Amino acid sequence: MSTMKFQVNLQGIIDLLSNHLYSDPGIFVRELLQNAVDAITARKQLGHTFDEIVKVEIFPSSHTISFQDNGSGLTEIEIEQFLARIGSTIKKQNLDTTNDFIGQFGVGLLSCFVVSNEIVLITRSALEGISLEWRGRPDGTYQIKRLQNDVAIGTTVYLKAKPEYEEYFTYGKIRELLEDFGQFLASPIHLIKDEWDRRVNESLPPWEMDRDAAMAYYEEITYNKPMDVIPLHSLLGGVKGVAYILPYSVSLQEEKNHRVYLKKILLSNKMNNILPPWAFFVNGIVNTDSLKPTASRETFQENDLFFAVRDELGECIKAHLIRLAKEDPALFKRIILVHYASIKAMAVEDEELYALFIPYLSFETSYGDLTMTKMMESHGSLLITSSLDEFRQVVRVAKAQELMVINGGYVHDFELIRKVPSVFKHVQVSVLNILEFSNRFETLNRSEEQEVNPFLELSDSLLDPYQCRSLVRWFEPAELPVLYNTNQDVNFFKLAEESEKESNPLFANIIQVIRTELYEKPYARLCFNYNNPLVRKAIASNDPKLQEICIHMFYTQSLLMGNHPLSSEELRLMNDSLLSFMNLGLERAGGTNK
Repeated sequence: MSTMKFQVNLQGIIDLLSNHLYSDPGIFVRELLQNAVDAITARKQLGHTFDEIVKVEIFPSSHTISFQDNGSGLTEIEIEQFLARIGSTIKKQNLDTTNDFIGQFGVGLLSCFVVSNEIVLITRSALEGISLEWRGRPDGTYQIKRLQNDVAIGTTVYLKAKPEYEEYFTYGKIRELLEDFGQFLASPIHLIKDEWDRRVNESLPPWEMDRDAAMAYYEEITYNKPMDVIPLHSLLGGVKGVAYILPYSVSLQEEKNHRVYLKKILLSNKMNNILPPWAFFVNGIVNTDSLKPTASRETFQENDLFFAVRDELGECIKAHLIRLAKEDPALFKRIILVHYASIKAMAVEDEELYALFIPYLSFETSYGDLTMTKMMESHGSLLITSSLDEFRQVVRVAKAQELMVINGGYVHDFELIRKVPSVFKHVQVSVLNILEFSNRFETLNRSEEQEVNPFLELSDSLLDPYQCRSLVRWFEPAELPVLYNTNQDVNFFKLAEESEKESNPLFANIIQVIRTELYEKPYARLCFNYNNPLVRKAIASNDPKLQEICIHMFYTQSLLMGNHPLSSEELRLMNDSLLSFMNLGLERAGGTNK
């Protein structure tokens, strides 16, 4: 068996790398900047003393630009080894001993073929005095020649724009790209056009600014004043950065746009995974020296180091919020107020964040909107409803009974309240059984029970068609004569009953089977308030007809007061009882039929 070698289509490889590896044609500026900075680094390592500089010059009439650095330059051997071999780079030789170089893959120069049909490189190595010219083309061919005249140590790359990419060679576009990619590079970058010579990177990175300057920087570039800035650091990834707390509410589904730099050169301004997913309320600006980029250099390799660094940055945000809660509670509360809905969603998923935020989160209660801290100051036992409808049924009476009932009908509130004992061991949380809520009220004594029993028996018989049972208790407020409580099961059965009456025989039979054979019939509760004078008069009355009218009116009025829908039968009952009551009153007032 003989060993064979793969055959490589060099032009196809160049086309693949140059036209499909990068998402934006402007990437070639980043790659040339990176090579220039790495060359300067290499010359410094040789021990040379010089004023480092990168010059970018524009020649508008020919749609040509030049990138010039005074770095280490290249020898003829290095040109053959590193420019003519895809995947080779002089920086690889040093990766095991130094971490100062930005580039790693040896494919960055190919990005120039996206915008230009030829790369012309003039170079003179700091190690030898020969000036060389290298011309490379996307068909895989290249030429090298020695120049008669010496050039300065360093490298200059010339590119002439393809017709469809001339916009990338204008002054405005080149300036924008240089400022984006090289704003925080230490080496001075000058942009030159005709007599104009302007340095484009004089900004101090925000992770090296004090708090006020970092806040002002973000406001200047986004026109939004952040609520706070959080320092970020990771020893594992050699990361320094800042996270700005946004001054407006954002959705959990909104795409995050963190700006990420690799050794101070912009890698991406739309990276969404460098911070934990729960950190939706911040925008990060991060620089790393150790994370490994992908070949396109637009994101990082998602290896164990990457996730460890992300966790470490998440810990920075958590620690800052914990400090903020202690040292500046007013600001901490404003942050929660702005990002309220999203923080609740985050707290449901993360136990540590839940413990941090839950004391400050606000909920609708029988005492109004209260934070968890305020609730616990007055109540060690909390009741939570499973729906907004149940909360509305009891909210008025619960406060009068000094019961802390929380509305669990809003998104995430039920889950958040149920977890309270996991943080506050002394607090008891119970889910309110709405049909047994009235059982919490004060019971009657024996003589009072004997008095109300006939009335209750009459009430149960009259209200049985409406799936309602009765009881009598003392409760506040006294002006409320009855309290009607129902739940989803009762409402479902009442709806099914209505549907059965209006359906054809076959479907009505199916509904009846479901109602009578598959489930036990549930009953709502109508609690008469013995504290109410009108109720006591109705119970004390010896007139069965008057008691019947009163029971029907109490029942239908409780449905109206609780915003419960009335069936056609209940509407008829309300009208009949009202007319009967009017007629009875008029008769007793001496009125007669004419």
